[in-house]
Amino acid sequence: MQQRIAKFNRILKIREDSRKNEQAILAAERSEELEVMNHLTQLESEKNQAIKDFSSVGDKMISANDLWFQRQFIDAIDSDINKGKNALIDVRNRIIGTEARLVERHKDVKIMETYIDHLKELNFQEQLGIEQNELDDVATMQFSRKGVF
Repeated sequence: MQQRIAKFNRILKIREDSRKNEQAILAAERSEELEVMNHLTQLESEKNQAIKDFSSVGDKMISANDLWFQRQFIDAIDSDINKGKNALIDVRNRIIGTEARLVERHKDVKIMETYIDHLKELNFQEQLGIEQNELDDVATMQFSRKGVF
């Protein structure tokens, strides 16, 4: 029984390591999500500043070429924002998948822990039974030596 418990403890260790790996992956993905969100916030502020600069052009004399370049700059920022939003969606989808895998790993660990606890309880009960039989044998031998039968 001890070998069986040791075997399942090794399996439990492997499953716990797998769960830890999923947790590390989730932490990295959440960090990446935060970076993407910060980058999007920065791009949004750049876009707002570019739009503000573009709208203040009406007070000054500016060439059509400069006006076109300012508009292209705003469009480039919009393109970067769209790419960032797509990257954010991708990261969040990966996070959802990792969370699902993490839940499964956690369930596997809990199932294995419960099974090992059950095996340990069976082993304990078996050991108690063996000890009780030994005590009964000793008591019977003591009783029979006194010739009370």
